[in-house]
Amino acid sequence: MPAARGSRLVILNWRDRRHPAAGAAELYCERVAREFARRGRSVVLVTSRPAGTEPRERTDGYDIRRLGGEWTVYPLALLWLLRHRSSIGAVVDSQNGIPFFSPLVIGRHTPVVLLVHHVHQDLFGRALRPLAARLARWLEGPASRHVYRRRTVIALSPSARAAVRRRLRFDGPIRVVPCGADSLGARPRRSVSPRVVVVGRLTPLKRLEWLIDAMARVQQQRPDAELHLVGDGPARRDLEDRARAVGAQVVFHGRLSDARRDAVLGSAWLTVSASDGGDWGLSLIEANAAGVPALARRVRGMTDSVRHGRTGWLVDGSSQELGASVAGALATLADPAVARTMAERARTWAARFTWARTAEGVFQALEFEEARLQRQLRGSEERRTGNDLMVVLSVPQSAVREGWESSRRAGDVWMSDGTTVRALLAGADEGDVDAILDRLDVDSDDPAVSVLVARHADVLGHQLAAEAEDVVHLVRASDERGDRHAA
Repeated sequence: MPAARGSRLVILNWRDRRHPAAGAAELYCERVAREFARRGRSVVLVTSRPAGTEPRERTDGYDIRRLGGEWTVYPLALLWLLRHRSSIGAVVDSQNGIPFFSPLVIGRHTPVVLLVHHVHQDLFGRALRPLAARLARWLEGPASRHVYRRRTVIALSPSARAAVRRRLRFDGPIRVVPCGADSLGARPRRSVSPRVVVVGRLTPLKRLEWLIDAMARVQQQRPDAELHLVGDGPARRDLEDRARAVGAQVVFHGRLSDARRDAVLGSAWLTVSASDGGDWGLSLIEANAAGVPALARRVRGMTDSVRHGRTGWLVDGSSQELGASVAGALATLADPAVARTMAERARTWAARFTWARTAEGVFQALEFEEARLQRQLRGSEERRTGNDLMVVLSVPQSAVREGWESSRRAGDVWMSDGTTVRALLAGADEGDVDAILDRLDVDSDDPAVSVLVARHADVLGHQLAAEAEDVVHLVRASDERGDRHAA
């Protein structure tokens, strides 16, 4: 962001990590703030002020400004932006159901990207009264679409991008920027007995009662099987009652320090998500980082986080069927060789997701938005939007001229292994690819040049390389000798 360099980056989010209801959205914003501060940027996180917190705080190299409660923070943040607009170089505006509508008070040529953690259209109907739900849906959908118009949107996964495009009907550019993982340094020490560990807030939306019911059935066959829940939340008391009612042995750890959390997670054979869906399974990636495979219901978001048969398993069905799937996964992982293979693949997959890479993705989105605004200032026609196609361009290193790096478009991902230059091109068609090849001085008809539609793993991990792995199938819990592998 050349024009904004040296000026403040403002991140807006309705909570910070010190809020008692903080979750993945707060972690995302704070980790991005920390990474930008490490790069020398001046960063301010504007958020609400829960009881017991200071209005101003400095941590990890960035400033936190707390204003009002969970609802009053919105108008107060707009007043703060209006007051400080001359010193603001860029804004990351978080939409946790409702955004801050920062473009209403920020200079029209200041880059603003909208960070959508989750699309709440269905959730509003379950959590709010009918009239309030209608208003919330309008604010998240038509109102946001009008205020942000063609500004760049950041979504956490391909599933989230699809929801923003189809449910909210945004027609501007959408960049996929997944979360990083906080447990990359965990040292796994797998327990002797089968153990399932789940880390995260205990909320009704996660359907942890299904998992407790499933573990009660598993424990009838494997009395030594354990379920450990790390975290706290509004559903804890009901879950404790459920465990007693169905006779499940569950260890409720509550909130733990990072070191103790990672120690418990590293002892797991498996982590499980029974959720109806979300936009990214952060806890599953963090478990993978500790070498723990994940089992999840085949729902939106989890299909992005879990690579079926490689880093875990995606399963269908009800609470009762979940019990059979968990039992099958534990039976599969009882084989030490299979467990080692799954752990290695899980760690390799999770290693793609670092907070430094997340911050780089946010930076590229801001660069892309600034470039769009600069074209607008010059009176250039608005580029095509609403194209979510991504392609992988591969060119022999020997075919490109020196200084090929200057041919990059804002927001594209480029890398070289010394023999081949590869690029992940967002929203590119054949005309864009030809133009890039022209700038590289590469013949588009060269048979060594390839243009392929990006795969799911390319979009999420920027791996840009072929993968060949056998799929590990779940075995039936009653027959641990079954065939676990298929090409």
